[in-house]
Amino acid sequence: MSWQYDHTHFKCSDYEKTVAFFKENFGAKEVARWENKGMPIVTVQIGGLSYNFSPRRPNEIVDSRTDSLHYGVYHIALKTADLVAEIAKMKQRGVKVTQDVGQANPKTKFAFIEGPDGISIELLQRD
Repeated sequence: MSWQYDHTHFKCSDYEKTVAFFKENFGAKEVARWENKGMPIVTVQIGGLSYNFSPRRPNEIVDSRTDSLHYGVYHIALKTADLVAEIAKMKQRGVKVTQDVGQANPKTKFAFIEGPDGISIELLQRD
């Protein structure tokens, strides 16, 4: 049996705002808008990977706590060639940096930002 990554799906308080955030900060390309059983879904791609964004349905309860660790998705990670420059641009746009640029090892720099609804995003530069 063979498996491949397909997508990660996020429930959002304002999915259009979240899509705009990913477009502005990561150059996400919108590739589809569709509905599944009345739920709108927007698909974007970043670096060849797909991410879906949609609002919660009226009968769904979405845990929006971001102040402590919880089971489930911990964060997503996106890689860039110049982390320091990208973080500077994001700071100018008012993006919340939760951990500034640090060195994980001699070849890897990292930082964390907070996206809409508290989505934790790790940013990496691997030399």
